[in-house]
Amino acid sequence: MRKILKLVYIFAILIFAVNCDDTEDFEFTTPIDNFSIITPNDGASIILDDTNNQNAALTLIWSDNVTGAETYSIEMSVDETFTNLVSIGSSNTNTFTMSVENLNALLLDNGISALEETSIYLRIIGNDLQSNAIRLTVSSYPEENPIITNPDNTFEVVLSDITADDTALTVDWTDPNFAPESSVLIDYYIEIATAGTNFAAVESLGNTQERTLSFTHDELNAAALNLGLQADIASMLDLRVRSVLETTSGDLERNSELITITVTPYETALPPILYGVGAGMPDAGWGWDTPAEFTLIGNIYSGNVNLSPDNGGNFRFFTIDGDWGSGQNYPWYESRGYTIDSNLVNANDGDFNFQFIGTAGEYSLEIDTENKTITLGNPSVGPNCNYDQLWLVGAGVPDAGWGWDTPVQLPCTGSGIYAGNVNLANDAFRFFTAEGDWGSGLNFPYYMGEGYTIDPNFSDAMDGDNNFSFTGTTGEYFLTVDTINKTINLGPPQTDCEFDQLWLVGAGVPDAGWGWGTPVQLSCTGAGVYSGNVNLANDAFRFFTIEGDWGSGLNFPYYIGEGYTIDANFEDAMDGDNNFSFIGTPGTYILSLDTVNKTITLN
Repeated sequence: MRKILKLVYIFAILIFAVNCDDTEDFEFTTPIDNFSIITPNDGASIILDDTNNQNAALTLIWSDNVTGAETYSIEMSVDETFTNLVSIGSSNTNTFTMSVENLNALLLDNGISALEETSIYLRIIGNDLQSNAIRLTVSSYPEENPIITNPDNTFEVVLSDITADDTALTVDWTDPNFAPESSVLIDYYIEIATAGTNFAAVESLGNTQERTLSFTHDELNAAALNLGLQADIASMLDLRVRSVLETTSGDLERNSELITITVTPYETALPPILYGVGAGMPDAGWGWDTPAEFTLIGNIYSGNVNLSPDNGGNFRFFTIDGDWGSGQNYPWYESRGYTIDSNLVNANDGDFNFQFIGTAGEYSLEIDTENKTITLGNPSVGPNCNYDQLWLVGAGVPDAGWGWDTPVQLPCTGSGIYAGNVNLANDAFRFFTAEGDWGSGLNFPYYMGEGYTIDPNFSDAMDGDNNFSFTGTTGEYFLTVDTINKTINLGPPQTDCEFDQLWLVGAGVPDAGWGWGTPVQLSCTGAGVYSGNVNLANDAFRFFTIEGDWGSGLNFPYYIGEGYTIDANFEDAMDGDNNFSFIGTPGTYILSLDTVNKTITLN
């Protein structure tokens, strides 16, 4: 047995010896030295969002049979040479993980702009030896909101229409997570709200993709008034910057902290009448018994007035009847850029009134608030009246009686004339300038004192109020009160209209609105013409032939189909009912609908 084992051993040695000489000899290999990142792959992309910010965003795994390190440092740089490196953590194993939240903060803290794809480089350090470096493309999300840097809570401004186009407010802000040169498009909105309302009702002043925006007196004033601030009263507004970012997962909105500013707006609404008082208007004088009145039609105040250079020739305009504090003197208009007629100069008296230096007489005075002119011309007839209509009340007008439930309306027909069909009885009545106001009555002696020629069918009732008394044949008449030629006449009733009146309803007629509570009446003034003063706004409305009946409406296509020529200030609203849409300057106009000549006109 021992001999056999010995022979086997010798045979094995011989075989080994033979194999060592063979070109296919087996060799033992030494493992290759390796210190490198295995995952993620070079060039990988990481897009961060805050949906699950505790999830792992980055996991590094590396191999190392070189350094013998027990602790590794992980380094990041935005350049592949690691000129500006950042140590982002350490590990006692061959792996390292960062959450979405931590990686996002790291990127932002090192000046990497949010939502912008950026290359970063990573490497591992062990016992002062470096692994290979890999490049990753990363995109972070913003964590901070915009920050307003100007103005602050001490900001106050008194707005003025004198400097309407000048800058009143400049807002500056930063967006800390976005570099100034960032290519990310961000829409910023500057919003204001009444202080303390938590932006329940918001006015947007404007928007930009820059980080500064300025607003004029006019722009800030309009927004303040829209929020309900009162003119000439200092009020506080909260202001914020709202940013909107379009992302693949939807719009991302962020709001800055608010600041509170103080704003004093100015009045922009034009009063319906300007009043003239002063020695230069001798029919008025320096008192409130008989002020000159200039009615607003569109953007123009106008009226005939006697002017005189005597007794100083000075006068002033007022926005409120009887209110000396509502005056508008020569510098008031001059400072607002008005071109003023050469016959009117600065009186340079204590109140800097207007002074008339022309030839005494009657003039047509016009104040154009849009083109900013004050002009004098020859006295004109219309197109406006001092009032939208006159009201008739009394037993002599049986459709009205002595009460305000059903007063009879005598509309302005557009040439200083009030006219319409009226039923008259042998009794007393009176004219009134304001519905429901007994104090606005104009009786028989009033018109006689103003120099009117009055139809012989009327006389002084000689009652306690010296009303008109109708002494003619009871029946229907066409009554005309001509304030230019100063006549009150009666004629045969004009029954050429199909309806006694048309009715206007809609948001474009704000005195009516979309309801039948207060529809606006356009009375037949004879010869197929419906006419009257109407307050118009930039919105839709419709004509109706029957009060309260929606089915009686006549819209824009109806009149076009009937061959009407329609004023350019109207167009088809293109809403569900094809209503009229008023696109002109809001204000009071004389609206005339002529069914004979087929025209709808504004004056």
